[in-house]
Amino acid sequence: MKCSAILLAAGKGTRYKATKQDIIFHGKPIWKYAYETAKSIVGENNIIAVGKDVAGGATRTESVLKGLINLPEDTDRVVIVEAARPMVTKEQITQLLTDAHPSTSFVRPLVNTVIYRDGRYINREDLYDLLTPQAFDYKLLLEAYKSGRFNDVTDDTRIMFEFHGIKPYFIETGSNLFKITYPGDLDIIESIYQSYIKGEFDA
Repeated sequence: MKCSAILLAAGKGTRYKATKQDIIFHGKPIWKYAYETAKSIVGENNIIAVGKDVAGGATRTESVLKGLINLPEDTDRVVIVEAARPMVTKEQITQLLTDAHPSTSFVRPLVNTVIYRDGRYINREDLYDLLTPQAFDYKLLLEAYKSGRFNDVTDDTRIMFEFHGIKPYFIETGSNLFKITYPGDLDIIESIYQSYIKGEFDA
């Protein structure tokens, strides 16, 4: 089975107030952390960094499509990683790529109470926090993307479900997949990084 990877590194960083993927963190740009981890698994010829190797799209959906069409055509399984989650591990990417389900996502149980904007409450025990990276059957995902039905969808498991009717397989994982969204989030990434150095990594 041939595995490939897409790194999403084309965001404008509106909430961060800067292009967060280019921030230097311990001597190198944030985007290179997830990129180098994924590359170590799939190989240099089987990874596309959208926003670096090819230009990003106007939306996340357009960026993913650009990544998909630039991967080797004989790809069987693709993992999609985000530059904003730099502490992903080789073990996590391998876990996704060796899983047999056509749509697989990491998840975390919710820790906060969730409420609708109209004041109605939701039972958090019924919900997951859906994370990336995620892995898919390459041809099925490419087919869904090429259909033209999707313009600005924030999660690829939803595209697989709405086009193919395929529900994602969930893998509960550690807290290291925290996503950088706001400026203060880099402090959390630093804490995760230091835990890794000390051998106390939660992944």
